[in-house]
Amino acid sequence: MAFQPTSRMVVFGAGTTAEALPQEFGNKAAVLVKMASLGIPVPPGFALGVTICDDYYRNNEVLPDYVDEMLKRGISHLEKATGLTFGSGRRPLLVSVRSGAPISMPGIMDTMLNIGLNREIIQGLIYMSGNPRFAWDTYRRYLENFGTIVLGYEGSKFQAILHEIMEDVGVTDETALDFKSLKLITGRYEAMLQRNGGPKFPENVYDQLRAASIAVLRSWNSPRAANFRRLNLVGAARGTAVTVQAMVFGNMGRFSGAGVAFSRNPWTGGKELVVDYKLGAQGEDVVSGSQGASTQKEMAHLMPEAYRDLQAVATRLEQYFKDMQDIEFTVQEARLFILQSRSGKRSPYAALRIAVEMVDEGLITPKVALRLLEGVDIDSIIIQRLNASGEPLGAGISASVGVAAGRIALTCERAEEDSARSPVILVRETASPDDIAGIKAAGGLLTARGARTSHAAVVARQMGKVCVVNCADLSIDLARHRINIGKAMLHEGDEITLDGSSGLVYAGHLSTTTEKPVDLLAKVAKWRKKKT
Repeated sequence: MAFQPTSRMVVFGAGTTAEALPQEFGNKAAVLVKMASLGIPVPPGFALGVTICDDYYRNNEVLPDYVDEMLKRGISHLEKATGLTFGSGRRPLLVSVRSGAPISMPGIMDTMLNIGLNREIIQGLIYMSGNPRFAWDTYRRYLENFGTIVLGYEGSKFQAILHEIMEDVGVTDETALDFKSLKLITGRYEAMLQRNGGPKFPENVYDQLRAASIAVLRSWNSPRAANFRRLNLVGAARGTAVTVQAMVFGNMGRFSGAGVAFSRNPWTGGKELVVDYKLGAQGEDVVSGSQGASTQKEMAHLMPEAYRDLQAVATRLEQYFKDMQDIEFTVQEARLFILQSRSGKRSPYAALRIAVEMVDEGLITPKVALRLLEGVDIDSIIIQRLNASGEPLGAGISASVGVAAGRIALTCERAEEDSARSPVILVRETASPDDIAGIKAAGGLLTARGARTSHAAVVARQMGKVCVVNCADLSIDLARHRINIGKAMLHEGDEITLDGSSGLVYAGHLSTTTEKPVDLLAKVAKWRKKKT
């Protein structure tokens, strides 16, 4: 089939002025193309349209012949834009491959980072960066990413090796590992992949890119994605695009990191930049929910220039798109790059407050505000506050407002089962988009690890659930169906109360007071009256 770049592929980067329709290239690529044309610092990339996904499934899950040529042409664009070479042993270009549907599905489909490495090319990464720790950290991340998503290994196999070596060298955070430890971990990963009786890790970088593209397409029909579309009533959506970008590295050095920012507070609606940021991290570290993160205060202190740049970008994007923005970003050696922006998921109360305040600011009209509130049952919004209570069991980081009380459920299956009889609180070590059914059944979510802006917390907030993350006092014993919070031991089925405003966790079912946001509701009622 002939290569058709205008209908099946779009490129973007500094100086590009292309247009991309969300229904053809997915929301992610459409926004990246737009941001590049606005001069926002976006890593160069290209996107293969949703048509590729249609053809893939029509072709019995075989990649159409024309895709290989498109990938090569796209890589050629990236090589020209970066001055790097894909597969080079001296100045290697590494890329990410991301999904991108015409509908927002945060964290539901697969992403692959650091594509283009093998045992030989890593020497080029060391040569180019002058930083062996960064190079070995990037390679071990890639082997785990490829091994789980493409080759089908359980992530726990990689994590077991990582945590064993972390324990041996006496560190509790992987960012504290030195290059010798990271090289050892990588060698153990390589050995495990080579012992596998199934498909092996491909050394050829174009084979890696092809396999990653197929993995992204296949994730469209994963059980997790199908469940998300069923719960959100979007069964008619066409498929996913494939977006390929030059890598930028939040794990490169002292002045590097990755994070997520909201242009307004997604649980209170307040006009403030909310940031979760981690030094030495790559993007998936924060949004996956597996790790904690620092807040905007720490980022502003550690990297004031990058933080000011992020504030300016957030303001500009909000003014352009006329809505609160959810922004994924990387800082590579103090230089800010924006990887994604989309309309941010928010709690029902935040949706109401943001709509009203944006009208008051003159940013949007009442007509646009009413459109932003479509699907939000604003008449049912109440503000809950916990009555004076005793000593909390423990404290986490608040990722919502409100109060939720219910019986402890340690699995999604238990949450769904028990919710038919009484309210439940889903308690997890970390939460992921795989937990979406349990989150929907529960009144609240409590996690031992994770960040406020992780995909699972984002989904929980949009559903109106109370959410407390990164509760360091919490440990979970799944085998014995019990948890420890601070000095207390509780069993599955016992009642706890989450205070979303403070992040505190209490034993028992505590009482609350409620009130309506009457002033905000009155303004919306006035808009509706004028409309009719």
